[in-house]
This record gives sequence, structure tokens and C-alpha cells, in this order.
Amino acid sequence: MRTSLAWPLALASILAPSVAYADQPTVETGEVMRAVHGSLDHRAYASDWLVAPPGWNLGGEMRFITAGSALSGEPIEMTDMAILRLRSRWTATRRIELSGTVDLLAKQLDTTEEAIPQGGSLAAKIATSRTVAIGTSVSGGPIVGGGGYWGSVGTGAIHRSRIERFIAFQVGGGAVATAVEQDRMERRWQADATLSSELVFHTPRGEWAMWAGCEMAFPVVHADTIDPSSRLDLTVGTVFSAVRDWDIYAELTYRDRGTTDMPETVLPIVDGGFDQRQIVVGITRRFTPARGASRWALAQE
Repeated sequence: MRTSLAWPLALASILAPSVAYADQPTVETGEVMRAVHGSLDHRAYASDWLVAPPGWNLGGEMRFITAGSALSGEPIEMTDMAILRLRSRWTATRRIELSGTVDLLAKQLDTTEEAIPQGGSLAAKIATSRTVAIGTSVSGGPIVGGGGYWGSVGTGAIHRSRIERFIAFQVGGGAVATAVEQDRMERRWQADATLSSELVFHTPRGEWAMWAGCEMAFPVVHADTIDPSSRLDLTVGTVFSAVRDWDIYAELTYRDRGTTDMPETVLPIVDGGFDQRQIVVGITRRFTPARGASRWALAQE
């Protein structure tokens, strides 16, 4: 689920073919809609902004994946599978933010032989005011077992309202389309409408924050070869930003993506392609120009 700043669209997924994967060595593959989540700036929760201040940052996180059943039918324990996500972000102006991610498979099941590169994403976000931002993104990567790729494009808007000096509430909505290309199979695709909401608690000066939220995706149109259903993700997280140039964060997310007993309801993707839990631990290094370093872009006063 991730209801993230610039755009809470993230969770569209097309469902995999009705071919069973039990005989195929697979390592559940990823979140088809990192379109908007992949570029999340966690300090935004603590500092109450929608677009990061002028400058750029580099970061990385480890995403530990667990599940009651992988696509191959076996359970995934805490240390069986992990994805290393590398992040970068650049604020071109006080209203425009560009970002990108790269995913690497750091650990996988002993029974699988998936590619180390697992795709990435590019995103752009524009703040139209202090409380509203719009964004768009594209993402893609290889499917489980090789022999094809998935791709996704999404767009959406998010609104944040301050309830108190230390409490904020944000809602978002958008649309996302995803397609899977696989050798000797007809293209599978789906377009979803997404809704998300989050409640954020942070210290008045932005040293620390905690948030909880949910995101839902509703299939609008899809190919005849799949059988999509509505999906719900839940997330809780926290970030420590007391040091000016460093952020440390952690998240726990429950992803709803169908059951492996019904292959037409899951995705051939490692990160979020089926029901799973994700524990995320990450760190970000920020580089802010000396002039105006304390003038956070569009932060609410």
C-alpha cells in the first residue's frame, strides 16, 4: 500500500495467466505499481512538505519479503528473499521534483534462479500549491522465470491537510495501467483506479514522524485473459530525521495481490505480485545547496 506523497497510485496489477506456476522455479516478483511509490521521500512525513527542498539525495533500502506461499507453493521466511532498492531524487525547482529507482534481487529462494536486476522506475512530481501535488511515473522489469517483461504507467494527485501542528491527514487518487509481455502468450493488461489515505504524526520541528495508511485499487478495464479483483494494502512506518542530511526509516506493509491457489489472480513479479508482507529498512543522504538550505520547498508554515 503506500500512499505516498506525490501520488498514491501504486497498486495496479494485472493478473498472471491461468497457467499454474507450481512447476516453474519462481521468486515472487515485484510491485507492479511502484509507479508512485518507488519515489517516496520519507522526510516529507516529518517535515510536512509535498515537494522536497532544492537539491538532491541518494538512498538505499532493503525490502525483506515474507509470505505464506510463494508462486511455487513454498512459504517464504524472513531471510529467504530480499530486494535492494537504490533511490535518487532531484528537485529542479521549488515546485518540480524528479526521481528514479533501481531494484536488485539481493536474496532469493534456494529453488529459484531469477535475474539480479529486477527493474526500476522514473517519476516526476509537481506541487500546484502547499497542499496539493500531482505526479506521473513509469516502471518495469522482468517477469518471474524470464521470458518476458512487465511495464506500468500511472498518474494521480494527493492532498494533505494539517489537523494540528503535529498531525496531518492526506488523501489521494489516480489511475494506473499495467501490461505483461511474455513469450508465446497473448499480452495481458489492466487499468485500475486507485484511492489512498494516510494519517501522519510528526514532531513540530520535523525530527521524527510515524504514519499509517491504506490504499485500494479497483479494476476498470482489463484483458479477457485475466480475472482481476479489487485490492487493499496496509502500511505503517516511521522516519528519524533529526540529522539535517540523513534520514533513517522503516516500514511494514501488507500487500494484497490474490492467492497462489488461483494463478489468474496473481502476478509473475517478485515485489508485490502475490499476497505478501514487506519489512523495509532504509537510509537517505541529502545534498542541499548552501544558499537557502533551510528554506524547505513548499513546507507548510
